[in-house]
Amino acid sequence: MFISKLLSVSTLFLSVFALITHSESLTTNSAAFIPISGNTMAAAEIPSGDSRIYYQDSTNNSIIELVVSNAFNVGQLEQSGVLVPPSEVRSNSPIAAALVTSVSDPWQELHVFFFSPENVLSEYYIKTAPNAVWHGGPNCNDCLTNEGFVGLAGNQMLYAMGSSATSPPTLRVGFASTGAPNTISEAVNNGDGWSVASLI
Repeated sequence: MFISKLLSVSTLFLSVFALITHSESLTTNSAAFIPISGNTMAAAEIPSGDSRIYYQDSTNNSIIELVVSNAFNVGQLEQSGVLVPPSEVRSNSPIAAALVTSVSDPWQELHVFFFSPENVLSEYYIKTAPNAVWHGGPNCNDCLTNEGFVGLAGNQMLYAMGSSATSPPTLRVGFASTGAPNTISEAVNNGDGWSVASLI
């Protein structure tokens, strides 16, 4: 009886020790946790390993960009800030991100998609050349936003893909539209503007 109790106590001790050791290793990978309160998110990894994470802040509905130097176990947060103001984003909007790369440049374009308060499929994008500045908002003439494609209210379906296999690159954004509510619609831009079609 004494031996079985001793074995039970030693097993418990080893289990607790393993748990403590594991939890300590979590904190050593990150000196301080970054407080984040979000609803939805998307991310894109640049070929160098740098990551861009986009999440909707649950306190004010803005979309925040996090720039992280690599995977969390070896990287660190380099910067963060509001990418899309809360007035342009639907509450609890899904978010999708697509990266366009090329052989000569690690990345050429990064696109972030979401829904406006009026459920208009919207976009912010950045290109590396000639200068890396974000474009977006209701007055962005070459953004997907300007096309006025309307998604289903409250729907969470949204995806984005960028392909460099074609020249110019192709962007595809899938969503549930009011025009075809029982299937997936896809906005496509292969260099000559946006068009939309439904899955048939």
